Amino acid sequence: MKKLISLLSLLLLFGCSNEPNFESDDWSKLIDPAFDQQKIVRFYKEKVLHVSEGSKEEKALYAQMQMALKNGGNNKAMDGKKVKLSGYLVPIDTDGEMISSFLFFPNQAACIHVPASPANQTIYVKAKKDEGVLMEDVYENIIVYGTIKLQHTEIANATSSYVIQNATCKAVPRL
Repeated sequence: MKKLISLLSLLLLFGCSNEPNFESDDWSKLIDPAFDQQKIVRFYKEKVLHVSEGSKEEKALYAQMQMALKNGGNNKAMDGKKVKLSGYLVPIDTDGEMISSFLFFPNQAACIHVPASPANQTIYVKAKKDEGVLMEDVYENIIVYGTIKLQHTEIANATSSYVIQNATCKAVPRL
């Protein structure tokens, strides 16, 4: 009887959690497992050897390589999945003291500096009304809950491969 009461207590405790359900909490799952960045670099490196240094052809090849790297590696299997991801943001839009949309990255070092973070590790997030991130929490670790969609977005000098709309966001203050 004690085991049954303990089991029911655990089920009640976990069943009443206000944390949304999610299917993935791993940024690495956003990268296509078959993506081979080095293969793309080797391909273009070989082509660059056959053109003049500083030429229009060389610049065009480097631009093509950057585009292939930027657009490659998206895991289509993640499209439509409910996720809970922990990371850091760069604000895009605010509503008073609340950040309502932002670029979201897996670590603090990621930013919109050149070179930008890979598109498959950048998410454009639009928070639910009144569930964004307070300006005072901009440097904190943020947890985002929502349904991730594979959608190419270019904003604020960055490219994201994914978007989460109507996201729930929570700041995790450093202690």
